[in-house]
Amino acid sequence: MKKIHPAVRCLFILPAVLWFFAAVIVPVLMAVYYSFFSWDGVTAKVFIRFDNYRELFKDPVVWKSLTNSLKMVFWCVLLQLPIGMAFSVILFNRKLKGRGFFRTVYFLPVVLSSSMIGILWGQIYDPNFGLLNGLLEAVGLKQLQQIWLGDMKLALGCIIAVVVWQFIGNYILIYYTALHNISEDVLESARLDGAGVLKLFRYIELPLMWPVIRLTLILATVNSLKYFDLVYIMSNGGPNHASEVLASYVVKNAFNSMRIGYANTVAVLLLVLGIFFIVLYNKILAPSSASD
Repeated sequence: MKKIHPAVRCLFILPAVLWFFAAVIVPVLMAVYYSFFSWDGVTAKVFIRFDNYRELFKDPVVWKSLTNSLKMVFWCVLLQLPIGMAFSVILFNRKLKGRGFFRTVYFLPVVLSSSMIGILWGQIYDPNFGLLNGLLEAVGLKQLQQIWLGDMKLALGCIIAVVVWQFIGNYILIYYTALHNISEDVLESARLDGAGVLKLFRYIELPLMWPVIRLTLILATVNSLKYFDLVYIMSNGGPNHASEVLASYVVKNAFNSMRIGYANTVAVLLLVLGIFFIVLYNKILAPSSASD
C-alpha cells in the first residue's frame, strides 16, 4: 500500500485547522484584546490597561455569578453523569422491551429548542396557574407551594433541575454507545467465568468506558459553565442576581449595558475557569490513575 506523503496529510486537515482557528482561536484572542479597553461597541475604544480586571475582582455580581456557575457545574456533573450511566446500563439490557422507544424519549429534550423548554418550564413554575403548584394543591400539599422563580433561595435550583433534565439524554446516548462498542466476546468470557451483572459492570465495562467517562466529565463541566439560555429565558438572572451565572452576566454587560470591554473581561474569567477544570480533570483522571 502506497504511503501518503505528510504534506498531503496536512493538506487534508488544513480546512479543519483553518475553521478551528477562525471559529475558536481568533474569538478567544479578540476577547482578551477587548478586555483591556473601555468600549460600547459604537464609539472609539479607549485603552484602560487593567482597569476592567480591577473592577472584575471588586464586582459583587461577578462573585455571585461565579458561585452560581460553580453550583451549576457541581449539580450537573453529580446528577447528569450517574443518572445517564444508570439509564444507559438499563437500556443496554437486551431483554428490555421497547429499548428504541425509550432511547428516543430520553434524548428528545436534548434536541428541543432551549427557548421552547424555557417557556414551557416557566409556565410550569408559574406561581398562579403553573402545573407544579396546581399539582401540589391537587394532592393536598398546598403548604409547599412557592413562587419558584421569584424566590432567591429557589430560583437557581429550579433552573438547575431543568438543565439536568434537558441534557441527561445526551449522556445516556454517549454511555450507551460506549457500552455497545465493548466486544461481546469479552463480556461473554466474563459471564462464563461467573461474573454477575454488578461484577461485569465494575470490573469489565466501567474500566473500558473510562476514557468516555473522562470526556463526558469535561463536556458536562464546560457546557454547564457556558450555559445561559434557560437562565436568560426563565429568570433573566433574577431575582436580585440570585440565579445569575457568568455567561448570562457576559450577555447583560455586552448587550444591555453596552459595556463590550467589561463583558469580554468576564468572558476571559469564564475561559480561564474552563481551562482550569479541563487541566484538573486531565491531571486527576489520567489513564494511569484509572488503572491504579
